[in-house]
Amino acid sequence: MKDKIKLIRNLILISIPLVVLCVLAYALPMSYMTTEYVMWKEEYENSRAPYTDADTLIIGDSRAKSSVLPGELHDGVYNIGIGGCTPVEMYYAVKNYIDHNGAPERAIIIFAPYHMCDIDNWDQTLYFNFLSAGELMEAYTKALTTNDTIVARHGRLAEMAGYKLRLPSRYLAQMYDAGLVGNKEENLARFDSIRKDLGYLEFGSAAGDDNENYEVHHEEFDSDELVIFYYEKLVDLLSDNNVKVLITQAPVNEASAEAMHPEFTKGFEAYLKELGYRRRYYNMTVESDIPVYPNEFYGDANHLNHRGAERYTEELRKHLDDIGFWAW
Repeated sequence: MKDKIKLIRNLILISIPLVVLCVLAYALPMSYMTTEYVMWKEEYENSRAPYTDADTLIIGDSRAKSSVLPGELHDGVYNIGIGGCTPVEMYYAVKNYIDHNGAPERAIIIFAPYHMCDIDNWDQTLYFNFLSAGELMEAYTKALTTNDTIVARHGRLAEMAGYKLRLPSRYLAQMYDAGLVGNKEENLARFDSIRKDLGYLEFGSAAGDDNENYEVHHEEFDSDELVIFYYEKLVDLLSDNNVKVLITQAPVNEASAEAMHPEFTKGFEAYLKELGYRRRYYNMTVESDIPVYPNEFYGDANHLNHRGAERYTEELRKHLDDIGFWAW
C-alpha cells in the first residue's frame, strides 16, 4: 500500500511542471508567440467584440489584408482579413463576428486564387488555436468526406488535442526561444498598430518585387473541395444575413501575370462566373478579372507594398462609387 501511495505521489510531483507549462502556454501567448500570431489574435478578439462599429468588412487572406486601406476606402470599413487563412478559417471568423456583433451591411471578399486550391497553413491555424474545438471537429468531419489530406490527415486528432491542451511538445520550444515573455512588448505594439490601421497590415515592404507568386505553380485550377465548400458556405452565410457582397480580386505583379498558366486563370474565372450564376438571386456582385500592377508596387512577390495598397484602394474606391456599392 505504501508503495502505491509513493508511486501516486511521485506521479503528481512529476506532473506539476507539465501542468504549469500548459497553463503558461495557455495564459501568455502574446508574450512568447511570434509576430504572425498577433494578426490572428486581433481578429479573434475583433470577431467577439469589434474594435470599431463597422458597416463594411474586408474579408479574405493576406492579399485582402495588405491590399485595402480601410480608412481611405470609406467610412465604417474594417479589414478582418488574416494572412495565411483560407475560406475555412474565414467562414468561422465571420460567423463568430455575426453571432457576437450582428451582421455588417456590406462585405468585400478578396482571396488569392491559389487559396482556392491549397490549404497551406493548417498547422498554423492549429498552433494559434484560432478555431474552437467544436469548429475544428466540424471542419475535420467535413474533411473526411472530401478525403482531404491536410485537415484530416492521419494523426490529426492527436495533434488537435495536443494544441488544445497546450502541451509542451507543441509550445515549449517557442516559449524557450522567447524567454517566455520576451516577445510581449513587440507583439502588443503590433496589435495596437493593426487596430490603428483598421485591420490593414503590410506584408512586404520592398520598393518593388519582380519574383513570381504562388499562382504560377498551378498548371490548372485544381480547386480544393473542402475550400470550395467553405467558400460557398461563407457566401451563403453573408446572404442569409442580408449582407451586400462584392467578390473581387487583388492585383498581381507583372512577373506573375506573365508566368501564370492560362488554364489556371481560365478555370478560376469560370468557377467564379458559375458561382455568380448559381447565386444570381443574392445581393452579390462577382468580379473574376485579376488586375495587373507594375512590379514596383509589390513588397514581395505576393503582396502589394504600402504604395501599391494606396493605388489599389483608390481605384477600388472609385469602382465602388461607380457601381453604387455604398447605396443599399
